[in-house]
Amino acid sequence: MKKHFLLALAIGVALGANALPKGATEPALLLRTSQGLMAPVWSPTGDKIAVTGDNYCGIFVANADGSGLSIVTEETGAGYKMSWSNDGAQILGRTSTLESGKIFYQVKTWTVADKTSRVVVDKTRALTGTPTWKSLAALDSNGKMKASAIAGNVYETLMSDPAGAAQRIGALGEFSGKILINPALSLDGTKVAFQVPGKGIYVCGNDGSNLHFVAKASHPAWLADGETIVATVVADNGETFTGSKLYAIDTRNGESVLLVDREGMIPLTPAVTADGARVAFENAADASIYVINLKF
Repeated sequence: MKKHFLLALAIGVALGANALPKGATEPALLLRTSQGLMAPVWSPTGDKIAVTGDNYCGIFVANADGSGLSIVTEETGAGYKMSWSNDGAQILGRTSTLESGKIFYQVKTWTVADKTSRVVVDKTRALTGTPTWKSLAALDSNGKMKASAIAGNVYETLMSDPAGAAQRIGALGEFSGKILINPALSLDGTKVAFQVPGKGIYVCGNDGSNLHFVAKASHPAWLADGETIVATVVADNGETFTGSKLYAIDTRNGESVLLVDREGMIPLTPAVTADGARVAFENAADASIYVINLKF
């Protein structure tokens, strides 16, 4: 299944040891229900996995082997860019409700063990992005972010204001007017991968330094080495996805390894365990969650 090629122009001889995996195991079904599942997120310890339903409706949690699937909440929008607390006990998310033709957001946390919830920011239309655990303290009662609290932090700015991040971060000025999506922070917090619609994936330091193009791909997720991402290369017909392949990509030079290319499978939204050993992803062809083990 291994296949090497360049998704981006090489920028010279590979720097240091090649951190790319050699390949992956065949995809194994992890979660399937009568309701479509998508957007998996591993807990920090890798012992649990959270997923959401169609259109990010609800949050569901299961053990790492797919057993014990349970509903944490059924609220609309709750699964959009949800994130685990460092101890794996809670999940942070942003719900959305439509009232009189207007969308209102709530910022909430849910305790996984007993399914209780806490409202952090009540109904508001002022929220422009998705809060993170780090940014919670910087939100006012209307969900507005204190700009000074995230100044110089590319990841937090991309999460809190995807439409305005390029204007607020000088290093990203070339993308002015574009919405920058799917930011991913490396495990050590020093690098950010993000997607520019129509262009692909870029990487820079979390301070905006060393901005460079990586690949014509989408939905980056970091491996533990801080140099490699997994991402999808998607084909569509202008309305729906018609195909997708999953790759591991060296962000230094664009070298890649094909991980998943299977007939009848459209891998999307990959998620990597903190140890970099397993990758979960949604298969848009059957709305189920699959997992692969990386080979090094």
